[in-house]
Amino acid sequence: MAGYGQFCAIARAQEVLCGRWTLLVVRELLCGSRRFSDIRRGIPRISRTMLSER
Repeated sequence: MAGYGQFCAIARAQEVLCGRWTLLVVRELLCGSRRFSDIRRGIPRISRTMLSER
């Protein structure tokens, strides 16, 4: 992932959250999913590999 070379917390958060699936994973965590399988069930089109990376 290309960074912007910023040391600002907001810029860093944007770099972390820009991934395609990241916000969906965060949504699942906020909705109470705790296990890998629960998150995967909540986002059925995400591959196991991609979920592991996020």
